[in-house]
Amino acid sequence: MPKRKLSREELFALVWEKPTSEIAKELGLSDVAIGKLCAKLQVPKPRRGYWARMQAGQRPRRPALVAFREELDTKRRDELRAKTAEALSKLQRQFLEMAFSEMNSRGAGIAPPPAARPLANLDRDVAAQVLLLIQGRAQAWVEEDRIVTRWGPSVRNSVAKLVERLLPMARQQLLVFETESNRAPFRADGPVIFVRLTVPLQERIGALSAMVRDQELQHVVMPLTAADHAWSTHHLYSPESHLFLDSWLCVSAREIWVEWNRKSWREGEPPERHATNRISLREVMPLDFLSASNKVLSPVISGVAITPYVDRVRALQEAERIHEMMSHAAYAMQKEVPGEILSVVDRLWFGEERPFQAARDAFRHVETELERWDTELEAERSALARSILGIVPGDIVTSESRGKLLRLLVTGVTLYSGGSSVSFIVSGIRFRKDGTLGKLQETLNLSFTDERQTQK
Repeated sequence: MPKRKLSREELFALVWEKPTSEIAKELGLSDVAIGKLCAKLQVPKPRRGYWARMQAGQRPRRPALVAFREELDTKRRDELRAKTAEALSKLQRQFLEMAFSEMNSRGAGIAPPPAARPLANLDRDVAAQVLLLIQGRAQAWVEEDRIVTRWGPSVRNSVAKLVERLLPMARQQLLVFETESNRAPFRADGPVIFVRLTVPLQERIGALSAMVRDQELQHVVMPLTAADHAWSTHHLYSPESHLFLDSWLCVSAREIWVEWNRKSWREGEPPERHATNRISLREVMPLDFLSASNKVLSPVISGVAITPYVDRVRALQEAERIHEMMSHAAYAMQKEVPGEILSVVDRLWFGEERPFQAARDAFRHVETELERWDTELEAERSALARSILGIVPGDIVTSESRGKLLRLLVTGVTLYSGGSSVSFIVSGIRFRKDGTLGKLQETLNLSFTDERQTQK
């Protein structure tokens, strides 16, 4: 580790001022360690060829340092969206009022929600209690005729949409897992593991629980040290005698617990494996009403999905055509731009006019604009692909790829269009056969071809 702790801003400035090898020598680290530190702090690194372009006298565009955790910004946007959204439906309002009534019957003293925007000023603790009441009592309210309707898929979907609105507003619960008491008395106490139930983690647990039920499994496991939700977990234990600790979040159809493996630095002592207490999922989260993030995609996209976006696809194709034409023209012009030697004697030959330097500056400006165009086009490709496919980063996508079923945790979506065909590329992290998230990156290719155009 470096002698002093670098801030995220200092690390960002370093990696964009000098190559990684030079930074590693200054800090006494390896190139790999610098890369891991950048990944941990979410600091973008220069792309391949950046330093070669700098040595050639160019000035590539440097990106801005974005927010440290996109999850926090997403959470704030979701909270704001939930509060400023349109009014609840009549049925959703009945379930919300029934939850308030149940809480008031126990002495909570909560005022009824306002008619216009019932979620605008909802307290975070109240929202958390409402979610658990809906999980435990929603169907009973209907069956007891306290809400006049018939329980079915449509009512269930309406309640699920209410839960989706409440989730980002509710205070997050912190689960505490302690090792079961049947451990050997001569061993040191096991770790206490805290797991914060964030909204993404609840959705992930809901998907794993559904997988256990559908596949008739006993349970599935998710490594807490390597999973994408590891930052939601905190381990509290004494490391004097046991230095290595691995833990796994175990999810069954109804329960959640943690299994941990502790290994001593002494070679003679065998590793210990223990399990913590189990917690019922339905007592801590609205398990039955979480929106499924699993989406099944066909390898061939129908024309119905493309039709509403035809104008945007054509506009994107035209913008790409113009960008390609300007890029070819600009890089063909690069051969005619005066080199470094001519720019040095530019002032001697032409005085203050300096046409050679002006030509170099003009080309540098064109190059910067082309890079900006390329960034904007890629953003539009991604946005258009998300709109057509209906998926966003974080979704779990299942599709057929090369004759096999493929499940991905989506990290990016884009498309490429040309003529009468549109190809979608969904990239993400592949799930293992046991349902746990792996480490391999995989891409899923989906295509659309307008047969009417190909038959002409």
